[in-house]
Amino acid sequence: MTDAFPTAKPIDSSQIRSSSPAKATPLSPFAALARQLNGALRRLENESKPLKIAPLPGRDWFDILVRKLLPQLVDDAYLIVAVVGGTNIGKSVVFNHIAGFRASSSSPLASGTKHPVCLVPTGFVTTHDLQALFPAFELRPWSDSDEALISHDQHCLFWRTNADVPPNLVILDTPDVDSDAPVNWQRADAVRQAADVLVAVLTQQKYNDAAVKQFFRKAAIEDKAALVVFNQVELPDDEEYWPLWLQTFCGETGLQPEFVYLAPNDRKSAEAIRLRFEERKWPVPANQKSNGFSHDAVHAAEKLPDSPDSELDPPMSEPVQLRDALSQLRFAEIKLRTLRGSLKQLVSEDGGVPTYLQEIWVRSQQFRDAANIFAARGLIRQTDWPAAPNSLIVDQMWNWWDVHREVWTSKIHGFYSHIGRWVSGGFRHVQGRIWGTPTSPLEEYRQAEWDAIVRVLQQVYDQLRVVTTLGNDLLTSRLEQLLAGTTCESVIAQLHREHDAFDFEASVRALVETELAILKTDHKDLFEFLRNTDRAAAVVRPALTLLLAVGGGIGAEDLLLNAGSQWVTHVAIDATAAAGTTVAGEAVVESAAGVLGQAKIWLLKLHEKFKAQREAWLIDKLKEHLLGDLLADLQRGASVPQSPSFLEVKKLVRQFEERLASTGL
Repeated sequence: MTDAFPTAKPIDSSQIRSSSPAKATPLSPFAALARQLNGALRRLENESKPLKIAPLPGRDWFDILVRKLLPQLVDDAYLIVAVVGGTNIGKSVVFNHIAGFRASSSSPLASGTKHPVCLVPTGFVTTHDLQALFPAFELRPWSDSDEALISHDQHCLFWRTNADVPPNLVILDTPDVDSDAPVNWQRADAVRQAADVLVAVLTQQKYNDAAVKQFFRKAAIEDKAALVVFNQVELPDDEEYWPLWLQTFCGETGLQPEFVYLAPNDRKSAEAIRLRFEERKWPVPANQKSNGFSHDAVHAAEKLPDSPDSELDPPMSEPVQLRDALSQLRFAEIKLRTLRGSLKQLVSEDGGVPTYLQEIWVRSQQFRDAANIFAARGLIRQTDWPAAPNSLIVDQMWNWWDVHREVWTSKIHGFYSHIGRWVSGGFRHVQGRIWGTPTSPLEEYRQAEWDAIVRVLQQVYDQLRVVTTLGNDLLTSRLEQLLAGTTCESVIAQLHREHDAFDFEASVRALVETELAILKTDHKDLFEFLRNTDRAAAVVRPALTLLLAVGGGIGAEDLLLNAGSQWVTHVAIDATAAAGTTVAGEAVVESAAGVLGQAKIWLLKLHEKFKAQREAWLIDKLKEHLLGDLLADLQRGASVPQSPSFLEVKKLVRQFEERLASTGL
């Protein structure tokens, strides 16, 4: 059996049809607010998914919004009347009397009705959206009175049109509210939320039943209009007791009935739809007789319940037709009352939308606290991350500059580059013969970086273990699995594979191309000076190559790169003189030292940016392979109370409250 209702579909109450123009009641302005609130709540629920709180469907106030307010705020031309009560008390009998014919199967056996059944007046479904009135149910045509007795996994509501139903009533028979099947409670709750008027069927045995009282406590909270029918009453013997039963029932549920009726225990009349429903006044007027006896007499009878000499037998009142009594109810007042109660429950600080907002806020604070723990401790606290070899960066800079030189300078620099490579190659050959073949700078850097990654991983796992001891249940439950030994080993293995496969040259190339393009655009003076210097030095030795290669002595490993900055400056000046330049040469002489300092700083910043990229790479990998979506979920969860949907819901609740206060509801 299905245990919960499916998610109710959004209802656009502007599309609900009405047989008559909606009256201008004090509640009419709430219709637009209700639609806005429904939309904002659904957006908020979607944004709150990381918080993993209970969904909106199933919350009483939300079900009331969807099942009651959205469809009914736009139309008060009819009342939904639901016959409700416990097991084997004759609900279907009362329902049939209201209908005026044997519409629902009645049986002396318990737990008969499994699904609600509904009677609507002729023409109602052509002018009203019945599905919108009962969104929790799958509507099915009702052709056989026994259909509602058959169990279905679906939450069904069987309905049919009948000409005898008063044009202003929609009448329902409901499953037992005290059934052993929880699904019956859910179906009865859904009907109660949709109803305007409840016909509470009670008996001497069921008026004090715990499950029955629980159902009607909810009805009282929702401020439902109710009629009480004491069924299967033995008259006149029970005349002195029904006020005591009702007093207990009302005292423990908070329900205050509009009318009270007594129906005799007469099975033949019940089956023939000829029961007498006798009205009684409630509360019993103090110090004066009502139907033949007073409160004092009631208390006296309570002390002597078996007295055969009682003179309190009341005269029988004229029987009433329940269908006529219901169809003549004060429609506007009852509709106003039932919707008012629903609106108040919607915005109640105790169980309404504000409670939902508070739940989100409290939960988001847990996420914020957890996120702050990570922010305060950090993921990477490595301070000795290795610097990339200078040649790795300078080579890519040289390659970029080769592409952007004029033809004549490119040829000259190409020639000297060839000589430089020949000289450098000879030096390395001699160096290899003496000290052995050295490890390439890139391989040395790759190993140094992996050693740093291992240290960082150890730090991260140490930090995560500490976090699990800080009392944050949200984090502890998420992290314990991450700290398992097999998880740790798999993370290290995966990182090692991805680190070995990483293309450092491509990464540096992209960085250098981006930064030199920025230099060309945003630092034109420096770029043009370097270009002029390069032109001037073309006849001797590419000055830019030496400037970048030296880089202030950062990571130099060959003969040329070990040259001092002062020597580079002199070479630049000498090259200018040899080229016979005047204006450009003078500019170089005056500014070479300053530009060399700028180039050195720029190169240092390039190293720092590459280091930051590598640290960011590791952080991304840790998030991907170790923490997953944890950090993102924490940040999203922490930000929900600042989201537009949260603020909109809060604003709409305030508008509801202000409008309720201004209308005196």
